[in-house]
Amino acid sequence: MRGNWLGVRGLGVALAFSLAACREAPPPAQQAVVSSGLSQQDQLLLAAASVALPPPGVKPGDLPEPASMGAQLAAKYCAQCHELPAPSMHSATDWPSVVRRMWLRMDLLPPDLGVQVPTAAERSAMFGYLIQYALQVSGTSLPAGPGRAAFAEVCSRCHALPDPRMHSRQDWPTVFQRMERNMERMKLKPLTKTQTTDILLYLQGVASRR
Repeated sequence: MRGNWLGVRGLGVALAFSLAACREAPPPAQQAVVSSGLSQQDQLLLAAASVALPPPGVKPGDLPEPASMGAQLAAKYCAQCHELPAPSMHSATDWPSVVRRMWLRMDLLPPDLGVQVPTAAERSAMFGYLIQYALQVSGTSLPAGPGRAAFAEVCSRCHALPDPRMHSRQDWPTVFQRMERNMERMKLKPLTKTQTTDILLYLQGVASRR
């Protein structure tokens, strides 16, 4: 519980630092203080922090090559403020902006929060690891098949389209259910029964045969 509280508090502080750099402080008249002692803007920042956390993470032992330096560094640093993300959460195209944003927040957090900050060498090792095991995207074209349009429309809402052949026919239902839970956590509109059926049948139809 303390870890989750620290993560939300740390993220809220980081968001406050980021926004403060982009805008001037409003006049005192606009600093409406509520009973909690926080201004309305502070409340909004904390509310955003509580719903903008990454989707449910993985255990360190479930990371690709868990004994590697990259995996151990990711488990050490990334899980301080939120759940440990799987490298496949983002594509190699998206990871650079994600880690840049995370490192900026870590650098700006007050020392009294006790968040450890990676060195330049450790950042390089983590970044290489995340890129190596990043989400495999589909490229310029998707395999043909019924349900392709639904897959392209729905799954591109949150990330680059994954290559449908990155998982086997047997594995896709489990992966699909995890993505649905992520959508629920991020308060996205749930899929219709037709969308669910079409997408899952498409993924299984063009999946890897391994």
